[in-house]
Amino acid sequence: MRDVLVIGGGIVGTAIAERLARDGLSVVLAERGEIGRESSWAAAGLLTPVHPWNYPESLLALDAESLALWPDLAARVRADVGIDLELRATGLVMPLETDADVAEAERRVTWKRKHGEAAELLDAASAREAEPTLADDVCGALLLPDLAQVRNHRAAPGLAAAAARCGAEILDGTTVLGLIYQGGRVAGARTTAGDLLARQTVLAAGAWSGALLGDGVPPAIRTTPARGQILLLRTRPGELRHMVLGGDGAYLVPRPDGRVLAGSTVEYVGFDRHVTPAGIGKVASAVGRLTPSLATAQVESSWAGLRPDTPDHMPVLGHVEPGLIAATGHFRSGIMLAPVTAEIVRELVRGESSRDLAPFDPQRD
Repeated sequence: MRDVLVIGGGIVGTAIAERLARDGLSVVLAERGEIGRESSWAAAGLLTPVHPWNYPESLLALDAESLALWPDLAARVRADVGIDLELRATGLVMPLETDADVAEAERRVTWKRKHGEAAELLDAASAREAEPTLADDVCGALLLPDLAQVRNHRAAPGLAAAAARCGAEILDGTTVLGLIYQGGRVAGARTTAGDLLARQTVLAAGAWSGALLGDGVPPAIRTTPARGQILLLRTRPGELRHMVLGGDGAYLVPRPDGRVLAGSTVEYVGFDRHVTPAGIGKVASAVGRLTPSLATAQVESSWAGLRPDTPDHMPVLGHVEPGLIAATGHFRSGIMLAPVTAEIVRELVRGESSRDLAPFDPQRD
């Protein structure tokens, strides 16, 4: 019997497996498909809340802790298995199109500085100087210079490789068929690779988490898939200097090789991962509005992923029942929150947690 079974091989599941295996626990991870090919693959890798001033303080505290953990995590993966997660502070620009946008940006600068974070309100000329791809008619921009990104396609596979190096068993192509109960507690899971017994089981299956628990699942853990469609553009390296975020949540994320990720829709269409003309058209329209000079960039590819949403858009972290821990429902923040989620699960597994996890309790209403 292993110490821990992790169900789910996305960024959250692999981060948990790496942390627990590094701590000396015997870990097995079961992923029904390929490691990191679901929501983690379709993400853009922004290490920031989209609109933090709208977040509850409990979630902001997790964000801050997790962001502080990312540099060590990325360095560890590179040192252990030679995979560069490309953690880079490229900064983020939010273009302002109206006087109302400028007034709101002033409030956001005040909020950021109150929380000890760098922020600057740029006038129109300074905005264009900082990010020449912005439209000529912008009123200005909110510049958040310290915000970072990570190469999300490499993150989950890198963490899985690092976990395996620490002794974890990584089983991809392994579907969980149901939970195993012994003595009134969860004792593992039945899978297509056979029964996997463990003292603790961690549910980190993203949008599929709720379905694995069947009838009677607590409301908070009824994860709902939220489709996000994304475009990959090919530009010249350095053409887009910063991440760019629109007021409606549309974003562009530049990579060192000149590729730019542009996204993303939020669609509640069940477990449908198809790319659609309407969805991609919406993303393309945002590119033209935010950065007109990129509207003629080559489209290299497009794809869609299913984010795990919850009724209150908050993660689910904590004990579901004896022997079963939930670490799911991260919605648009899975990449950012993976390191702190791994720390929380480690504490729960060892019975050492003194955190107030009430806002993320699986049993919350």
